Amino acid sequence: MKLTIGKHAGFCFGVRRAVQTAFDAATDQASCVTLGPLIHNPQEVERLERAGVRVVATLDEVQPGQTVIIRSHGVTPEVYAQCEARGLRYIDATCPHVAHIHQLVKAYSAQGEAVIIVGEADHPEVVGIAGWAHGPVFILPDQEAAKSAQLPQKAMVVAQTTIRRDRFEEVLAILRKRVAELTVRMTICAATSQRQQEAEALSREADVIVVVGGKNSSNTQKLYETCKARCARTILVETPEDVPAGAFSDADRVAITAGASTPQWLLQRVQERIENGVSLDGSKD
Repeated sequence: MKLTIGKHAGFCFGVRRAVQTAFDAATDQASCVTLGPLIHNPQEVERLERAGVRVVATLDEVQPGQTVIIRSHGVTPEVYAQCEARGLRYIDATCPHVAHIHQLVKAYSAQGEAVIIVGEADHPEVVGIAGWAHGPVFILPDQEAAKSAQLPQKAMVVAQTTIRRDRFEEVLAILRKRVAELTVRMTICAATSQRQQEAEALSREADVIVVVGGKNSSNTQKLYETCKARCARTILVETPEDVPAGAFSDADRVAITAGASTPQWLLQRVQERIENGVSLDGSKD
């Protein structure tokens, strides 16, 4: 079996920065909490909890003296205002790329102009971005939504950082026809594009693709979709135990990629499981 590991697999800059910030805070502060899971990876969230960084769903759960860590997805301006009004100390671990989108949206919509976000309405990053707009916000997950939405004649369009570029381009093509004065800001993270391009290339060459990441992770799901479209034997796993017995033969070319919220230690364990796992006949390799 030939095994290839994607060079761009695993933590992106923003997630790595957020996780390191949280672990550093756990060392320096008596008690820390993250407002929502810091990243979409249950195993890394559990590791943070063991280090003393607990997850809370709302600011109402924060106890006096605790430090709030704002996760990499970012939040609305109201969250910062609430922290300050309650006298809560907070550490902002928002990904710099996401924070840049916040400022783009804030500046463009200062006079009430409309903003279009290409992304998933319930994703925390998109919720945060929408909160920075001073005018109407239109959230379009795909080209069908772009065709049916009642759109303005003037707007700025931005992208969720983890959206697939081909999906953004599909929506953009429709917007160019429907919005007379359209300002375009390509805000897909470069690391996301690199990971998706690499995954596409690997899936064209491999017999089996293993995508490692949290099952509730948006960017992991998009990687899986990218690979599955080109390699029928694409497997999504969250832990080493999810790697199915009998998935590989000695002749297979196997490639591994991972979402931006997948830690290196977990990626390595999946690799070890594949290298020392079970073969198609059910026996140990």
